[in-house]
Amino acid sequence: MGLGFLGIFGVPLWESPVGPSGDFARELRVRIDLFTLFFHSIFLFVAFLAILASRGFLRAEEPHQGEYYALMLISVVGMMFTAAATDLFVLFLAFEISSLSTFALVAFRKKDRQATEAAAKFFVIGAVSSGLILFGISLVYGIAATSFDGGGPLGPPECVGNLTGLDCLQQLSIATYPAIEPPLIVALVFLIAGFGFKVAVVPFHMWAPDVYQGSPTTISAFLAAGSKKVGIVAMFRVFLIGLLAVQIDWVAALGILAIATQTVGNVLAIPQRSVKRMLAYSSIAQAGYILIALAVGAIALAADTGLTAEERALAEVVAVAGMIGGVLHVLTHAAMKAGAFLVVAGTESQGVPDDMDSYRGLGRRAPFLAFSMTIFLLSLAGIPPLGGFFSKFVLFSSAVSAFSFNPWYLALAISGVLNSALSLYYYARVIWYMYILEPAGEASRVRVPKSITAAVFVALAVVILVTFLVAFFYGYLEQAAKGFFGFA
Repeated sequence: MGLGFLGIFGVPLWESPVGPSGDFARELRVRIDLFTLFFHSIFLFVAFLAILASRGFLRAEEPHQGEYYALMLISVVGMMFTAAATDLFVLFLAFEISSLSTFALVAFRKKDRQATEAAAKFFVIGAVSSGLILFGISLVYGIAATSFDGGGPLGPPECVGNLTGLDCLQQLSIATYPAIEPPLIVALVFLIAGFGFKVAVVPFHMWAPDVYQGSPTTISAFLAAGSKKVGIVAMFRVFLIGLLAVQIDWVAALGILAIATQTVGNVLAIPQRSVKRMLAYSSIAQAGYILIALAVGAIALAADTGLTAEERALAEVVAVAGMIGGVLHVLTHAAMKAGAFLVVAGTESQGVPDDMDSYRGLGRRAPFLAFSMTIFLLSLAGIPPLGGFFSKFVLFSSAVSAFSFNPWYLALAISGVLNSALSLYYYARVIWYMYILEPAGEASRVRVPKSITAAVFVALAVVILVTFLVAFFYGYLEQAAKGFFGFA
């Protein structure tokens, strides 16, 4: 990442150790650009919060703490390579580096039956989803080999021997080579299902509530705010770069999954009594909002078609706006969700059970944690002027703007607004318990470790600062999105 920042800002302090020319894209099949660095920053930010909070959450006598932090850092390395990958196999390997580390982190407390059960479920589901992704990649490889190396009309010289490069896969076109459509549909089903498990998209979400509830709470924060985002960035890379030209076979499916994920996540969050399970279902719903960016971003293909200059310019603006809304929501969600889980970690570290009734009167027993949780929950619901409101506003507005290309895009915006309103019910219920209801027993003050308080404060500062720095983030993300799509 350091070399990437030096390259972006033109500070050649040293040569890249990779190859004689230091060409990352050619040697490691990765690309370091503004989009990549943005996700790198998010992954490092989430890891920083989790590590800082873990200093107060883990008990001093707990063994293997060195391995705990090492696994977390290895997972972050995998996340960063995933964000930069320009090849399907490099992306898959980086994805697995990240995933395998998190399986072990969930089972860190080996004698905790709930944690070991969660880790077993996570491992089985993770193995199945990895197999689905790999099988989908193998089908895409076969399709590209048939098209490029098998005498097909699409094969540019630079793609020979690089059949899984995302830039080369952009050359696939059903209109030019219609025979690829049947196997391509099968490949897309496997890829959507595999990545859907990683991101906890409905109907592949079943593992998330059990894993988030059973994990050590700092790891729950790391999974919800960081590990989920690596699935999101992988989907951006695969669908909006590699498979953009065949979007007619996946864009509607992802749009339907986005609406279903928002609705199911919010509806199932309502009856939960465990705060961690409620946050897990909320995280599922938030993934549904981010999927809107994938559907809207697919309009980028229209900028290369035979439309008028005005229509192509509009397609470019809409696609960029969708990407900005998606990645801005990735940023705010990372801070909001990590902060909310770390509040739970702070109360758990002092013996407060993970139960809604235990949060009665928390506003008097732990004023800072209760205030922070209120801000995080209101921002998750999209209440202005908090960071979650601005990211949702840009995201839903892009779907409304896409209405001029296809009327069904309006359904994505309507679903997002209605589900945000629905989520306010169970978020407000937690606030009601913390500030209105009296505690069941003696209201003794909850003294939270300083490291957890500091981590919550950092997350809170990011959520609030996005409100004031949204113009700065928008300008940066606009450049990142244009670079991602290759717009001038």
